[in-house]
Amino acid sequence: MKSHYFLGIKVPPSIAKSIVEARNKTNLRETHKTLPVAEDLHITLFYVGAIEQAVLELIIQSFQKIDWSSFILTTAGLEHFGNDLTPRVMYIGLEESDSLNHLQQDVMQKIANVIEINTSKDFHAHITIAKKWASAASLLTDDFLLTKESFEVSKFSIFKINPTSIPRYEEVGSIQCRRV
Repeated sequence: MKSHYFLGIKVPPSIAKSIVEARNKTNLRETHKTLPVAEDLHITLFYVGAIEQAVLELIIQSFQKIDWSSFILTTAGLEHFGNDLTPRVMYIGLEESDSLNHLQQDVMQKIANVIEINTSKDFHAHITIAKKWASAASLLTDDFLLTKESFEVSKFSIFKINPTSIPRYEEVGSIQCRRV
């Protein structure tokens, strides 16, 4: 059976802890089916999906040639995808980052050199904190307080999805920045 993979940037533990603490002051646990644990908080660069181990190794090899510098990302508050009253995804937005957008484009190009992918989707960087609306209750997020926090990105990772484990995302490889 093929495993599912994605490429992403892990949220630093101190920021992940702050996010989960702020989330716990809301009723997201009642309104959504899935709330990632702090160790699973990340920014997805590209969802690869189900692939064979040999293909994964080719993708990892292709990243040895990627040239990028470390950069800073800053959180930008609570946002959502979907309907205002019953949002399907709640997330922490990020301030616009040309460096992040360029890295994501480079990652997508390297993957496209190995497997056929859909490159038409827009990239909207975010940190998912709750997904899959599952309630008749009203969403209560007034008590969600999270100060803007910045962090340095000097690596991204390849994660294997383990749906029945906690944490769900297992880092199986990482790519460090080439320039500082």
